Amino acid sequence: MQHITRLEKRLGVDLRGGGDLHPSDGEGRVGKSGLDKNLTLQEIFEIVYRMEVRPNIIIKAGVNAKWYIKRCAKELIDEGIAKWHWRDTSRGTMWIVEWDA
Repeated sequence: MQHITRLEKRLGVDLRGGGDLHPSDGEGRVGKSGLDKNLTLQEIFEIVYRMEVRPNIIIKAGVNAKWYIKRCAKELIDEGIAKWHWRDTSRGTMWIVEWDA
Protein backbone atom coordinates (compact mmCIF):
# COMPACT_ATOMS: atom_id res chain seq x y z
CA MET A 1 0.00 0.00 0.00
CA GLN A 2 3.04 2.27 -0.16
CA HIS A 3 1.93 3.55 -3.59
CA ILE A 4 -1.52 4.69 -2.45
CA THR A 5 -1.94 8.38 -1.62
CA ARG A 6 -5.67 8.26 -0.83
CA LEU A 7 -8.11 5.42 -0.25
CA GLU A 8 -11.87 5.75 0.19
CA LYS A 9 -14.14 2.84 1.08
CA ARG A 10 -17.85 2.88 0.25
CA LEU A 11 -20.23 0.20 1.47
CA GLY A 12 -23.33 -1.01 -0.35
CA VAL A 13 -22.50 0.41 -3.77
CA ASP A 14 -21.52 -0.77 -7.23
CA LEU A 15 -20.43 1.20 -10.28
CA ARG A 16 -22.04 1.01 -13.67
CA GLY A 17 -19.71 1.89 -16.49
CA GLY A 18 -15.97 1.94 -16.69
CA GLY A 19 -15.84 -1.63 -17.99
CA ASP A 20 -14.13 -4.45 -16.17
CA LEU A 21 -10.36 -4.37 -16.56
CA HIS A 22 -7.93 -7.27 -16.20
CA PRO A 23 -4.17 -7.65 -15.95
CA SER A 24 -2.66 -8.37 -19.37
CA ASP A 25 -1.07 -11.57 -18.05
CA GLY A 26 -4.44 -12.78 -16.69
CA GLU A 27 -3.16 -12.97 -13.12
CA GLY A 28 -6.00 -13.79 -10.73
CA ARG A 29 -8.65 -13.78 -13.44
CA VAL A 30 -11.64 -16.08 -13.02
CA GLY A 31 -14.14 -16.54 -15.82
CA LYS A 32 -15.19 -13.87 -18.28
CA SER A 33 -14.84 -10.98 -15.87
CA GLY A 34 -13.62 -10.51 -12.35
CA LEU A 35 -10.74 -11.74 -10.24
CA ASP A 36 -10.57 -14.62 -7.78
CA LYS A 37 -12.69 -13.98 -4.68
CA ASN A 38 -10.02 -15.63 -2.50
CA LEU A 39 -7.44 -12.92 -3.19
CA THR A 40 -6.90 -10.44 -0.37
CA LEU A 41 -7.33 -6.70 -0.81
CA GLN A 42 -3.54 -6.30 -0.49
CA GLU A 43 -3.01 -8.81 -3.33
CA ILE A 44 -5.53 -6.92 -5.47
CA PHE A 45 -3.68 -3.64 -4.80
CA GLU A 46 -0.43 -5.27 -5.95
CA ILE A 47 -2.02 -6.66 -9.13
CA VAL A 48 -3.66 -3.33 -9.97
CA TYR A 49 -0.47 -1.33 -9.35
CA ARG A 50 1.39 -3.47 -11.92
CA MET A 51 -1.24 -2.92 -14.61
CA GLU A 52 -0.30 -0.71 -17.57
CA VAL A 53 -3.50 1.36 -17.31
CA ARG A 54 -3.85 1.86 -13.57
CA PRO A 55 -7.50 1.47 -12.47
CA ASN A 56 -8.86 3.63 -9.66
CA ILE A 57 -11.90 1.55 -8.66
CA ILE A 58 -11.82 -1.84 -6.91
CA ILE A 59 -15.13 -3.55 -6.14
CA LYS A 60 -15.96 -6.75 -4.32
CA ALA A 61 -19.51 -7.65 -5.27
CA GLY A 62 -21.73 -9.92 -7.25
CA VAL A 63 -23.27 -13.34 -6.81
CA ASN A 64 -19.87 -14.98 -6.41
CA ALA A 65 -18.31 -12.03 -4.51
CA LYS A 66 -15.48 -11.71 -7.00
CA TRP A 67 -13.22 -8.69 -7.31
CA TYR A 68 -13.86 -6.26 -10.16
CA ILE A 69 -11.43 -3.61 -11.35
CA LYS A 70 -12.57 -0.48 -13.19
CA ARG A 71 -11.36 2.91 -14.28
CA CYS A 72 -13.68 5.89 -13.99
CA ALA A 73 -13.11 9.63 -13.96
CA LYS A 74 -13.30 10.88 -10.38
CA GLU A 75 -16.10 13.35 -11.16
CA LEU A 76 -18.26 10.60 -12.74
CA ILE A 77 -18.09 8.06 -9.89
CA ASP A 78 -21.23 9.25 -8.08
CA GLU A 79 -23.13 9.33 -11.37
CA GLY A 80 -22.03 5.76 -12.14
CA ILE A 81 -23.17 4.61 -8.70
CA ALA A 82 -26.55 6.29 -9.16
CA LYS A 83 -27.15 4.29 -12.35
CA TRP A 84 -27.50 1.15 -10.20
CA HIS A 85 -30.26 2.64 -7.98
CA TRP A 86 -32.68 -0.14 -9.02
CA ARG A 87 -30.27 -2.97 -8.21
CA ASP A 88 -29.57 -4.49 -4.79
CA THR A 89 -25.95 -3.49 -4.17
CA SER A 90 -26.13 -3.84 -0.40
CA ARG A 91 -23.45 -6.54 -0.34
CA GLY A 92 -21.00 -4.64 -2.54
CA THR A 93 -17.95 -2.78 -1.31
CA MET A 94 -16.03 -0.26 -3.38
CA TRP A 95 -12.58 1.21 -2.86
CA ILE A 96 -11.65 4.39 -4.69
CA VAL A 97 -7.88 4.57 -4.99
CA GLU A 98 -5.56 7.45 -5.78
CA TRP A 99 -2.08 6.28 -6.72
CA ASP A 100 1.24 8.09 -6.48
CA ALA A 101 2.84 9.26 -9.69
